[in-house]
Amino acid sequence: MIKHGIERQTLAVAAIPMLVLALLLEGYFTYMSYAEMDRSLLRRANLIVRQLASSSEYPVFSGNQSLLQQQVDIAASHQDIRSVVVRDANLRNLAVAGNLNNTNERVLFENPMPVSDNPVVFHEDHNFLWLYQPILATQIQLDEFDNDRAVNLPNKVLGSVIVAVGKEALNRDKLEMLGVNLLLLLLVLLTTMLIAMRVSRRITLPVMAMHNAIRRIGKGQLDTRIAGNSVRELDALASGINDMANQLQQDRSTLEQRIEKATQELRLKKEEAEKANFDKSRFLAAASHDLRQPMHALGLFIGELRSRLETPDQLKIASKVEESVEALSSLLDSLLDISKLDAGIVIPQIQAVDMGAMMRRLQQDFQPIAQRKNITLRVRPVEGAVLSDPVLLERILLNLLSNAIRYTPQNGSVLLACRRRGEELRIEVRDNGIGIPMEEQQNIFREFVQLANSARDRSKGLGLGLAIVDRLCRLLHHPLSLRSAPSCGSNFTICVTRVIGVEELLAEPEPISAVPISRHDRLDNLQVLVVDDDILVRTSTAGILETWGCRVAVADSLREIGDRHSGVNFDLVICDYRLPDGDGLMLADLLKVQCDIPPAFILVSGDTAPEILQSVNQRGLHLMHKPVRPAKLRSLMLFLLKKRSESD
Repeated sequence: MIKHGIERQTLAVAAIPMLVLALLLEGYFTYMSYAEMDRSLLRRANLIVRQLASSSEYPVFSGNQSLLQQQVDIAASHQDIRSVVVRDANLRNLAVAGNLNNTNERVLFENPMPVSDNPVVFHEDHNFLWLYQPILATQIQLDEFDNDRAVNLPNKVLGSVIVAVGKEALNRDKLEMLGVNLLLLLLVLLTTMLIAMRVSRRITLPVMAMHNAIRRIGKGQLDTRIAGNSVRELDALASGINDMANQLQQDRSTLEQRIEKATQELRLKKEEAEKANFDKSRFLAAASHDLRQPMHALGLFIGELRSRLETPDQLKIASKVEESVEALSSLLDSLLDISKLDAGIVIPQIQAVDMGAMMRRLQQDFQPIAQRKNITLRVRPVEGAVLSDPVLLERILLNLLSNAIRYTPQNGSVLLACRRRGEELRIEVRDNGIGIPMEEQQNIFREFVQLANSARDRSKGLGLGLAIVDRLCRLLHHPLSLRSAPSCGSNFTICVTRVIGVEELLAEPEPISAVPISRHDRLDNLQVLVVDDDILVRTSTAGILETWGCRVAVADSLREIGDRHSGVNFDLVICDYRLPDGDGLMLADLLKVQCDIPPAFILVSGDTAPEILQSVNQRGLHLMHKPVRPAKLRSLMLFLLKKRSESD
């Protein structure tokens, strides 16, 4: 819709009615003037025809053509008379004046001649008007003895008079009148428009000034003011805008003061929160380190103990102890994952990931767990590839499926499905479990938040799974959304970019498989150095390595290594990060410089501080966090030794 300004609308309001009225009046008066001009011409022509018909009676009757021609010439000399013809009763031309061409003759002879006492217009076009008048011989018989019985005899037609009246002058007068009228109409219209423009500008100019002032006020120039106006309503509007600007200026000043005060308070609260978060991280790191030391030793002692137990009862007790150690290790591993993500050392390896294979693998892993709770696990895989990190994406889905099964009651159902949406693939994990209230849907992604586990039942998890999912999704730039309601289940959705047109998927890295413990393995006679300042860790590590056939040397510091083991060529070094006189990174750097063929190096630490993780990652070392499971330690040892032998 086209929007017009006040000035145009005012012009339209003023000019359109005036134009319509002027056109109507102009049309009416022009029509009346034209009609009067036509009537005037016709009256004058009628008079001429009557006079000529009356005066031609005797010449026609007597046959005096010279007198008749003289009268015809006199009639033709009148204004607008173009031709005059006098004919006898036999339609012969007795006298002719003016220009009588073929067209005139055709008009004369083709039209029937009426008999009438008054002149008759028998033909008319744009340029001519033809009038006909018969020439009558009046015969009256008088009764001299009885006047009351006098009888008028019928008139005898002696001939006719035909006059062609030209309309050129009339048409010129009409055109001249029309031109004058149109000129007057134009002058009236222009005058009206000028007056309307002048009146409208008295409104539009102040309105535009107010518009510009309001725009400046909207941009923050609250000191803008509008001058008064001669129009009462506009002056009231300008005063209102000025009052509004004054109030806004006062409110902004007050608001700025409040914002400054609130900013200072927020800055203080932010500093307090950052300090509290730092203290929490430092406490968790210290607690994790102190807990990992005995846990690490305990795990190794249990590994060594299992290899020496023989009776089923003893093995059963050892299994229970190992389950307890596994639960504590899971908690510490989850804390480690959070620390790694916060430290920013997890670098995604983006590649094409086969979603069909991953979903079938997850179904195979979780089907037994779902069956134990009598939960129906349905997986709707889709054949295709997405761009993501295969390990991290599988970890996300693993945590979501684990949560869904954990919080779905018996006889419930869990669905893992994919939907194609344009260039994206929507991965959904649905359940019909307890659901999540709207006000708590943001809190569940925080650490240690479990809405349905106020008693902290370990079987319901640790409250870190969704926190890890949230961090991994943000790391991979995969949008994560949640739809849930109490008693209606939950639906977690992840959007991943599809790979279109890829025929071969990049092969997934094969995990390092655990090698079964055997006394006849490649670790026999392996020269290993164990460095740790904790005697329990040294003893437990040396014990499990000796059961694998290794020759083990121990040290509690860098100085003891130099004093007792200088010059010894070790195949493998297992070193704690924190040492009394340094750290494990210093020992790794020293071995690279002193040894022609540096030994395989495994760094073991109970510290999860982000800066430590970054330093280890920069050097490309293999870091294992305490507690270390014997099977993982053995697998990594075999992997490093194999890699070392291949490089040799």
